[in-house]
Amino acid sequence: MTIVKNLAFIDKKKLKSLNSFVESGLELNDFHDNSISFLHHLLPFKLKFLNETFVAIENNKIKGLITINKAGEKRIKISRLLLEENSSEVGKMLVNCVVTLFLSKGAESFYVVVDNMNLPLLSMFKDGLGFKSYAKEIIYKIENKETTIGFDEVNFEHITKMNKSDAKSVEELINSVMIGYKKLTFLKTEKEIKNSLFSNNEQYIIQDKSQNKTLGYFSILKLNKGDYLLEFVINSTYEGYFSDIIKFTKSKLMKNKNFKNLFVKLKSYYQNFDSLNEMFNIEYIKTSESEILVKDYLVPKKEEFTFERMIFNDATPAF
Repeated sequence: MTIVKNLAFIDKKKLKSLNSFVESGLELNDFHDNSISFLHHLLPFKLKFLNETFVAIENNKIKGLITINKAGEKRIKISRLLLEENSSEVGKMLVNCVVTLFLSKGAESFYVVVDNMNLPLLSMFKDGLGFKSYAKEIIYKIENKETTIGFDEVNFEHITKMNKSDAKSVEELINSVMIGYKKLTFLKTEKEIKNSLFSNNEQYIIQDKSQNKTLGYFSILKLNKGDYLLEFVINSTYEGYFSDIIKFTKSKLMKNKNFKNLFVKLKSYYQNFDSLNEMFNIEYIKTSESEILVKDYLVPKKEEFTFERMIFNDATPAF
């Protein structure tokens, strides 16, 4: 019989029996210590801030692993799923278990980003678990050797580090650029923006100080010793500022002698995705294209435009 448990209650060394874990290049210290995981496990959903990992166990041997992140006040991202070959049933069990568990804790939306080349995983989520294709996510690479000229010609006074007082204007910017019917799932709140300041990425805003208006937002995340990820949102009429974002980011990163590559992420649920993607496709190297798959339990009430949970009645294994 296969059961699912939080990794907080399992000896992490057992992960070495999972071939896909060994092949992934992950290390045991990539997962939280059991004491930290246990304390975090006890927190109510609204206070959770770390990722959580669950494993499928059969005959005292780990058969699969899933890691989830709280990506919003009521939104969960499936960030890692490790399975053995021909074990889609274990994968479906893990996903169904975390969906059931976190629905009971207050989550209302679940999503996963799957590479378009991974057809078996796409099939499992879409056909086997009822996730719907919601949007595209494309990542481009800007190599360090692609030196951006004119650093000294750019005045970066309009770019400032983001702080708590900017959260409201950043929330308004992101939601204004998001395609209307996509907001049901990915609408940002001021609280989420403020909480993001505690993450390990650097966040900046572009301002028109004369109008006291936020025109852009971007974050820089260190992926490893030499690679960084840039995510950004720009007002639909100010896409030209992206060149300033690139110059600012590269001028900052090039101070690090280990800097190799800057990766840039585009998401198609923003209104200016097509124009930006067309520009990127000419100038940079596309490294991956993925589908954002979503399973929502939110429905709008037309009278009040608030949200309520739908009943989840799938029969799934208990913890």
